Amino acid sequence: MSVRRICEAIVRDEKSILPVSFIQHDNHGVSDVALSMPAIVGENGVENAVPISLNEEEKKALMESAETLKAAAADLF
Repeated sequence: MSVRRICEAIVRDEKSILPVSFIQHDNHGVSDVALSMPAIVGENGVENAVPISLNEEEKKALMESAETLKAAAADLF
């Protein structure tokens, strides 16, 4: 159902806000790793990240998740 919903947003160019995984580019200090975050999804796929407010504890947890994913990816290559 999730894939169907994302495809609908793309095909219909809905500009819907959906939680999707995409490469982060200095989003809360996170770069070069794909994380699921809210984004505007339209005919071009992820068109923009949706800004969200995070407290310090949440930012720390996000950074830890990003580092864990980067380390796991590094072990694969």
